Amino acid sequence: MRAAIVVAGVLASLGLLAQGAFGQSATLSVCDYAPPESRLSDLRLQGSFQWYDGPYIDDRERMVSATINAGYSHLFSSPTEGRRLDAFAVLQGSGSEWTFDATGSGDLKTYFEDDLFAIGAASVNADSSDGLEFDLTGGVGVGRFRDVTPLAKAIRIQNDLLDLGVLLAPLPSETLLAIAQVIGEIGPTTDEKTVAVAERLIATDLIGDNDLGVEGLLELESVMASTGEGQLCGRDVQARLGVSVRPLPEMSWSATGNLLFNFAVAPDPVSQVQANGAAKFRLLAPDEWTIQGSVSYVRGLPDGWTGRSSYRLTVDHGWSEADRTEITHVGSASLTTRVLGSVGLSLIGELRHETGDEEITLSLAVHLDYDLL
Repeated sequence: MRAAIVVAGVLASLGLLAQGAFGQSATLSVCDYAPPESRLSDLRLQGSFQWYDGPYIDDRERMVSATINAGYSHLFSSPTEGRRLDAFAVLQGSGSEWTFDATGSGDLKTYFEDDLFAIGAASVNADSSDGLEFDLTGGVGVGRFRDVTPLAKAIRIQNDLLDLGVLLAPLPSETLLAIAQVIGEIGPTTDEKTVAVAERLIATDLIGDNDLGVEGLLELESVMASTGEGQLCGRDVQARLGVSVRPLPEMSWSATGNLLFNFAVAPDPVSQVQANGAAKFRLLAPDEWTIQGSVSYVRGLPDGWTGRSSYRLTVDHGWSEADRTEITHVGSASLTTRVLGSVGLSLIGELRHETGDEEITLSLAVHLDYDLL
């Protein structure tokens, strides 16, 4: 019970820990940034390892356990087309018992008038206990996502320089947007962009003595070189028709209808909120369906820490097994700090409950993270 209270406390406190820790522009929202193209990629590895040898000479209590997580996401959006790819895999085990779970999805969009689009998508779910499932779908939708990381960085640069006393007053919105365009430009190196941003800052006549100084330049370089999670703004709604094929554990297929909703907002330069929902049902048996929904919150904290919290709900009503309803709740929270370059250390807590469980499952773990992109 005490451990459950700790995890629940972390879930409830991530936002409170950072209140007042970072400033933000009072006249410009991060989501006001609209780049001509959005390109965002992220690749992460996370793992933990435990080795235990008990007191018996015959090694009856010797145990090795490990968990490896890998995740990749990619987003591209232009006025006429878009594509998205997401993949996640978990390998975990203890002794001779190992399990594997992987999901992947990708889509291609063609935009018409405004944000209306046609979409083709494919996804795969592989589970060592439930088997393998493929989905091919196509349909229409409305909405769009934008990578607003450049404006988030521009506002962070402003706020950090104000805190140092290097910047004498907040920058006009037009200047912040111009700096964001420089940061988001494709082609120039980070060093070239840093020089261009420094020149724009000095040209505002709001830099004391027209000199960033050592502290100001170091802070500018630090923000420009930061490679944390990108920030998105946008939403979309989709309706699709397709086919779902399950070759394992035994061959089956069905025509499906799919409804999806995705939402992302950056409330300030150091935080991200995302929500996703998807419903899938069999066209010839509409009482057999599955629903998945999730919401997550990520926030940069002082001294290089990052806090994350998330909740995921899955309802399987006759989809995997006829005449059976399974409901899964998963809540998690983590605190991560960088210890060496792209290597991070994470403290992670998770609460899980599935249909048939006698009580909530609790796990606490310390993981090493490796951010490859």
